Amino acid sequence: MKFKIPHPSPAMAVALVALFIALGGSAFAFSNNSSRTVDRAGGGGKLTVRFGKLIDSDSTAFDGSSSYAIGHAICNKGERVISGGVRQVAGGAGMIPHISLVESGPIPKKRGWYISMNSDLGGAARKDFLAVGNCERK
Repeated sequence: MKFKIPHPSPAMAVALVALFIALGGSAFAFSNNSSRTVDRAGGGGKLTVRFGKLIDSDSTAFDGSSSYAIGHAICNKGERVISGGVRQVAGGAGMIPHISLVESGPIPKKRGWYISMNSDLGGAARKDFLAVGNCERK
């Protein structure tokens, strides 16, 4: 009896590509680099990813009362911020229900990106999350 393996569907191929891209981003998040530079397609400037730490004002973890956690990533002189966000670098999946992004946006005068979060992690957000700024050299 012959056993025939079916070809993967196009949806499965797209899902696998997305999985590998997501895993590649996680591997970068766990590296010790504070910045990373890449050439931009289309002849633009060089992109650099800058990271910044958070300040978590929550005093007791998992007590049901959230406090704010704020942070920012600043671009160097000669760079401008083009986007940003937040990245989880430590902690497990059990933390996700205890922290949420409230606001994220550029700080044009400081060439940076800020984030504001609600945290019920008892101060752990400062070591488990980073603010991320994508900077372009002018």
